[in-house]
Amino acid sequence: MPRWLTKPLDGGNRPRKRQLVLAIRPLLATLRTQDPAKSDGTPPTQAEVAKRLHSNATSLSRFVSLDPRVPPRFFIEALYEAACADAGANGGEVGITLDALQDLRDRADAETRGCPRCVELSDRIDSLTQQLNRPCPACVAYQEEQKAYQKEQEVRTAQVAALTAQAAALRKEAAGLRAEVRTKETAVAGLQARLAMTHASRPPLPVPRRQGDRQRSKKDMAVARQLAAQAQELDSAGKQDEALALLQRGTTELLSPAETALVIVELRQRKRDHLVDNLIHVYGRDQEDRPVMAVAAELHEEGAADDAGAVLRAALR
Repeated sequence: MPRWLTKPLDGGNRPRKRQLVLAIRPLLATLRTQDPAKSDGTPPTQAEVAKRLHSNATSLSRFVSLDPRVPPRFFIEALYEAACADAGANGGEVGITLDALQDLRDRADAETRGCPRCVELSDRIDSLTQQLNRPCPACVAYQEEQKAYQKEQEVRTAQVAALTAQAAALRKEAAGLRAEVRTKETAVAGLQARLAMTHASRPPLPVPRRQGDRQRSKKDMAVARQLAAQAQELDSAGKQDEALALLQRGTTELLSPAETALVIVELRQRKRDHLVDNLIHVYGRDQEDRPVMAVAAELHEEGAADDAGAVLRAALR
């Protein structure tokens, strides 16, 4: 801004003229020189501006100060037109309308023509107008509270949306887990059904004899032969593991030592030596000393001394 437009507005009691000066100074600052020789962006002189606006330097100096003289309406119109043209050439705007600028000019002119009392009243009116236009502290506080409340609501809405999405994800995960559980339950049910069919297909174990009855009888021989026959049948079908499991269960849970010895003798007679060897090893390993010694004694009485010694050796390992 040229130096002649930056002079301080000191002295005087002319608020309306001050408002006008503060409005026209920026417009004057937008004006560019019309001299083709000045192409370096140098601002025009006060005389050049006065000539362009059909005025003179002295009058222009009074217009931009608190001098009582107020510019005529044609000056305001010429200034506004020139400022709009130069500002538009640089892609800018002047920021005020011609009507508003002329209104400021008319108010300043009325202030100059009025008496001191009118000037004082105008000042009071301006002061009250500024107070009315100034934001109310309570209103400002209320607006700030409303902004804070709105922001808090937005945060809560975002939190609810996040929790809703999380709940949906958990429900989806729970549904997947329930489906997985149902699949596993179906698999378990199938295994249980297969196990039940397997147990149903197994031949029943012989009924154990009563405790304390050591006398060999046709029943004891029948029980031993029945178990041996069942084991032979499974072994012949290629189910050696099931045959051994049958023998192990029968001899350890159901049969007496005497009956166990008869089973071993019967299997030897049926040429199932591999079943006998495995049964002797398992029986001697898993049973307590007293049943093992009883089986060995029974085998010795049946003339199976080698098997009796094998049972005892298995118990010692």
